[in-house]
Amino acid sequence: MFFHNSIRSATLTLLATLGLFAAAAATPGANQTSTTTPVTVSGNLPYQINLQRYDMGTTDMPTLHSFAAASFGGQWIIAAGLTNGLHGFDLDQSSIPERKQNRDLWLIDPVTKMSWHRGLDPLDVGSGLTESQVLSLTPANSQFEQVGDTLYMSGGYGDDNPYDDTSRGTFDALTAFHLPPLIDWIKGGAGTAAEHIRQINDPLFQVTGGDMYQTGGNMHLVFGQNYEGRYHGSLSGEYTKQVRSFSVQDDGTNLGFQHLQSTTPEDHYRRRDLNVFPAMQANPDSSLTEHLVALSGVFTESFGTWTVPVEIDSDGNPTQIDHGLDPLNTANVLDADPSVFKQGMNNYYSAKLGLFSEASGTMHEILFGGITLQEYDPTHVDADANGFVTDRFLPNTSQISSVVRLPDGSYEQHYLGAFPELLTPDNDLMRFGSNAEFFLADNVTTYPNGVIALDALTDTTTLGYIYGGLIANAPHVFNNPTGLSSASGEVFKVVLTPIPEPASIVLGFAAVVVTIFLSGRSRMITGA
Repeated sequence: MFFHNSIRSATLTLLATLGLFAAAAATPGANQTSTTTPVTVSGNLPYQINLQRYDMGTTDMPTLHSFAAASFGGQWIIAAGLTNGLHGFDLDQSSIPERKQNRDLWLIDPVTKMSWHRGLDPLDVGSGLTESQVLSLTPANSQFEQVGDTLYMSGGYGDDNPYDDTSRGTFDALTAFHLPPLIDWIKGGAGTAAEHIRQINDPLFQVTGGDMYQTGGNMHLVFGQNYEGRYHGSLSGEYTKQVRSFSVQDDGTNLGFQHLQSTTPEDHYRRRDLNVFPAMQANPDSSLTEHLVALSGVFTESFGTWTVPVEIDSDGNPTQIDHGLDPLNTANVLDADPSVFKQGMNNYYSAKLGLFSEASGTMHEILFGGITLQEYDPTHVDADANGFVTDRFLPNTSQISSVVRLPDGSYEQHYLGAFPELLTPDNDLMRFGSNAEFFLADNVTTYPNGVIALDALTDTTTLGYIYGGLIANAPHVFNNPTGLSSASGEVFKVVLTPIPEPASIVLGFAAVVVTIFLSGRSRMITGA
């Protein structure tokens, strides 16, 4: 497995300084709120989640993070992203290292445990692409959304000049990958990759670190920033502070778009590297409505994290859930109002999945690891009365939580345990989840927007798999001489077991049992 080989061969690289870590490493920022809503540790949830390390055997697996992804016919298609530790910039920011952008298209089958990949480089047989095109197809932190048999990708940040490997910026491309013929091409089929990839360019798409989803038949590009030039951790790009909505016009040959609206920029939407997820909502007439929810994210003007969610309707109109009180919390109104939800865990982009129950009208978003403001550690000297430690430097974490939206529109957060406990040879706990992706398994019932139908899960079910992302061997690795990070090649299987009557069952670990597979042994964690 990559985990062992990478450490023993010293391929873990020093964590460098894009965004969150650079700013947090110097001085902790002022968050949107100085308080958070208490996280429930032993609450009743209608499911158990069993998270297992999944052995891909001898399969050739890439080590990637911050990539674009799709799933077709049970196989994963992976494009772009980075192959090294976090964003791969030198710690002193004085130079640009060799290029680390993923220039292959990857195809992975988790069931047969097979993989294929093929290069996009102009010198690779069958590419058909120019170097400028390849650069625009291989950035990090792009936005992406799969619609049917097409993967759409917008923006992203990376090398942008084929004649100058020190030049970097945010791309303005919208790309359509036609998946069926690309899958055949990746497996060695005839023709060129260029025949199945189409692009258009417009400043509307010049965003990195945001997110993109289709809701109401239209595409919505949520928040993010435009960062130009070599990255310096103490500087920020131009945040969009808005939702940009457009319709995709795609007949399979010609790609176009119609700009529908861009919302008015608001300072409390100065967010990037956040978790945005599609959600379902039950209406009084028993109909269902699709919308989006944006959780947390970075940065406030003082390099802190945001804590209050933003709901985005199907037309792309955002509303911060603060009762119209004080969006930036300049008068501490949000802290004083306990009815305003203030997120404490899993504040950075991570692997995630959504569950919705029509029976209860409740939406659950499971957030797997990443970077957090709070961690559960009741033995820590600084733990609060609920067992949580607040770290304004925003540490790496393997802990998992569920953000639950109740039928009345209120929110709560539940602590769900952690990733399997994998250790380095030096017995350092590895921390997973940041910039990783969840891949839905075949035959899992979903709503049109990809949210899993919780009520349809009547038996133990494999929901899917978590792949890739960043791994770190310490809470903080920037300016830490022993702190290391790397792109991950690990795969974790996510299994759900429904609990019909949660109120009658005493649940530990917030109704989650995490099975840990380590060195061929299995042990259960069932209590907090």
